[in-house]
Amino acid sequence: MDALVELVKANLIPGSISFLLFGLVAGVILLYAGRRAARWGQRWLTALAVLYLVLSLPVTAGLLEKSLGGSYPRFDTGSEQAVVILGGGGLTYEDDGYSTQILSDSSTLRTLEGLRIYHLLNDPWIIVSGGASPGSGLTRAESETMRDLLLNLGVPAEKILIEAGSADTHDQALNVPPLLQAEGVSSFVLVTSTTHLRRAMLSFEAAGFKPTPGPAPERSATQPNPAPLLPDLGALEASRRALREWMGLLYYALRGWF
Repeated sequence: MDALVELVKANLIPGSISFLLFGLVAGVILLYAGRRAARWGQRWLTALAVLYLVLSLPVTAGLLEKSLGGSYPRFDTGSEQAVVILGGGGLTYEDDGYSTQILSDSSTLRTLEGLRIYHLLNDPWIIVSGGASPGSGLTRAESETMRDLLLNLGVPAEKILIEAGSADTHDQALNVPPLLQAEGVSSFVLVTSTTHLRRAMLSFEAAGFKPTPGPAPERSATQPNPAPLLPDLGALEASRRALREWMGLLYYALRGWF
């Protein structure tokens, strides 16, 4: 089951290159499979082209993102005792015994948003959550790299707790609570990307917690805003992430995880 899920996540999300390539191959096969099949091949390839054109429009990406996290306001004040930041991936580079690790855009923006919220609260704990994923090129727990970034940005080491054993959101909802309970934390801000926040909130609520939402931006403020009705590769990737998140919500619901 897990292998099938990973296959779908890696190859069968509309908006991804792999989905496009598989779709093109299927369409070409139909074109050469006889007259009747060829008509279906033409329809399939036309639909695939239209789908990718629509998904590549910034206005489409914005609507998909809003459908997932548009109801969560940005955190501005509170009295929570901790900030929980969920990792969103990264990459380890290795060469001849040397290695370094970078955070994904999502993890970086989540960490920066967590830092902003940290400074709005009264000396809270910061818990960074996320493990390693050798299969996707991440050989060191992403939470450790997030911790390093927070240290570089001035957060005291004694205020940072690491949860480094989680592989996904469901794991994080199970593995973070013991850290909260050990420090007597009863209220916390849950920080993750806006599009991921609904699944994260539902997962932590299913574990018996009522976190305050802390939506992190999907993209850096330094990125230019593309024309809303012109195709854009960044918008295509944003649409893919949003569709992946909708599929994740469906999968979690089917598994009974919330």
